[in-house]
Formats: sequence, structure tokens, C-alpha cells
Amino acid sequence: MKKEIISTLLLASLLGACSSDKHVSTNEIRTVDVRSAMEKESPFSMKEDVESIEYIPLETNDSCLISNTSSLIADDNYIFLSNGKTSEVFQFNRKGKFIRQIGRVGEGPGEYAPYSISELSLNSSQKEIYLSRRNLPALVYAYDGTFLRADTTYKESIGQRYLLDNGTSILTGTYLTPKLNAPWLLALANNQNELIATKAVFPPSVPEDMVYMKEVQMSPFGQSAVVFTPCCDTLFRATASGIQPACIYDRKNGSEYYTLIADARDLQFNKAEKESTIQLFSFFETTRYFYFRAIKKGSPDKIYFQRLDKQNGEFLSQSVPQDFIDVSRGFSDRQVIGLPNDIDNGIPFSPSYAVNDRICMQIVSAETIAKLKDKGYLKNAPEALNIDELDNPLVIIYHFR
Repeated sequence: MKKEIISTLLLASLLGACSSDKHVSTNEIRTVDVRSAMEKESPFSMKEDVESIEYIPLETNDSCLISNTSSLIADDNYIFLSNGKTSEVFQFNRKGKFIRQIGRVGEGPGEYAPYSISELSLNSSQKEIYLSRRNLPALVYAYDGTFLRADTTYKESIGQRYLLDNGTSILTGTYLTPKLNAPWLLALANNQNELIATKAVFPPSVPEDMVYMKEVQMSPFGQSAVVFTPCCDTLFRATASGIQPACIYDRKNGSEYYTLIADARDLQFNKAEKESTIQLFSFFETTRYFYFRAIKKGSPDKIYFQRLDKQNGEFLSQSVPQDFIDVSRGFSDRQVIGLPNDIDNGIPFSPSYAVNDRICMQIVSAETIAKLKDKGYLKNAPEALNIDELDNPLVIIYHFR
């Protein structure tokens, strides 16, 4: 097996690539050559990292019919998800039993407009769930469904939140939002809700009234969270002590890409994402590895699943089987864009939701399971995958070593 060994660079070499803030420290970071690795097929196995797999069929009844999932989050006791077609937020226990709907679509106090929920976040210690809305205050509910407040703590538009044990909050700005309302990618707030560190990565050549973040991804990991936006190849880690680079996912897309992808004037024309550009469309972290899923634009596009060994710097990349891509077209809960499952011959390994440093989740619709079976997969899969095509999705929990 050929291995792509990555170099180690000092943070000082990064400062010319992305705008900097005084709160970022000068630790060593790893840089992966994404484009080169894509040219060298280097298969790897989920057995090397996954300890066990848990399957949770979500209860199906008339009160919680799920068309597709736009967001999912969980703690030790509950699973919350947003039904993408209606924006309804449903609560299940960790066995899959339906508990209640959180809030409802409407125009009254504590109600939200259709398609308005962009992210879900939890404050498990206070048993609160935040329903984030772009450019509007998040709606905060108790776990028992009681509407508590519209959160006006910060004047900035907040996307995702992750609460650390010491009370520090990790916050992201909102995507598709003008810089005036979302002036940074990432921020830290203390337990008095005061901002103590921020990180902005906007290209300086784009006018302030036109610059924005096309997307924002956050993946929690223990007492930290890693955040990415496409206009900068650096993934940043926030901890209680500050914000610093986690790694550099070097796509070599050319300087024009990193400017246009953050320029609202390019939304209509989409000149940034031209042939051969690479898009990072998801990532997550475990104790040993970073995992990435990326698309290389072309005719046709190619999708890759990749893994960075945080200990020795090994970076492996393998293309995703076309069958997995074909059955994943459409909504997020149909995505099985990942590795063949070589543990129990079940659903392809493609976690999209990080819970903590040892647990990630994936959600798969009954329709996707049926399509995989039609293509000859899942013949020796676990019994839990034998669900009816009209059933609610199946949640898969991966426990890592």
C-alpha cells in the first residue's frame, strides 16, 4: 500500500494563507496534500478504528413521520433531529422511542417558520436545546418541550454551539450570512457569555458588504471542536484555552477559488467551483484519526473518503464506490458515501454527526436500505436493517477505540 506521508509545518508558514487573530497560538500543525493523495488509491479499513456498531430504528407513528433529516444531535439520553421537509424537531430516547416534538411550525411565540431551522445545539447540563435560525435569535427549549426564550445573548448571528465542561461556549458564525451579522468563523465565550477569542478567515480583497461564508462545518471532539469554511484550507480547533489550527487540508484550488468562494457576487455564476476544484463536504475526528469526505469536480465528479493518522501523519485516500454514490442522491439521510462496511457487512461507513471523541452517528432512510439491497448489498447484514420501506430512518452509532 502506498502511503502519502505529510509534512509538519510551523504555524508561522500559515499566516499568509488565512487572516489571523492574536488569540491563535504557534503550535505545530500537519499539512495534507489532498490532490496528490487522490491520485494514489490507498485503501484502508474501518476495523482499525471502529470498536462496535449500534443500530437504533426510530419509532414510526403519525406524530413523528420523517421525510428526511437536515440536522441530528444527541447526548447520552436523547436523540434530536430536524425533519428537513417540514423543519419539525423530534426528540427520541437512545432506544429510538419517540418522546415528543420540540416546538412547532407557526407564527406564534416559540414557533418557527418552515425551513427556518439551520442547526441544532444542546446544553446537556441545563437540559436545553437551541434551534438556530440564520439572522434571527435561536429559539431555546427545555428537554421537556417547554419554550424558554429567544436567545439574544450575542449581537452576532450564531450558527452552532458546543458547551465545554468549564462553561466555555464554542460558537460558529452562520453560513450564507453577510459579514456584518457573522463577522467571524469561530468564537469562544466564557461562562459570563463574554467573547474571549475570535477567528475570522475572510479574504481581504472581497468588499465587506459582499463577503460571507458559503458553509460552516463544526465537529466536536472531547473538550474541543474543529471548524472549517471553504475560503481557507485550515481547520481550526477551539478549546477552553484558545483557538489554533488543527491541520491544513491543502486542496491547491488556486488563489482565485479562495476569493470567489467567499464573494456573494459569485453565487449566481459559481465560477469558484470549476473543473478540478476540490470541495471538503464533511469531516470528523476520533482519538487516532481525522476522516474527510471530498469531491473533486469533473466529468463526472469523483468522491473520496480519506483518513489522516494524527500520530504518524499517514494520509490515505480511496475513491467511494459508484453504487454508494448512486443510492445517496437526494436528502442527507440517504447518504452512504463512504467505506464498505467490513465489520458486520452492514451500511457503508459514513458518519455525519459527531457526538464526542468516541461516538459518531449516521442516519439512513429505509429507502436507501432498500436500494442497497436491490444492488446486491446487505446480504449478510445485521437483522436490525430489516425494516419496512415506510418506516422512519435508522440511526447508526459508531463506537471508536
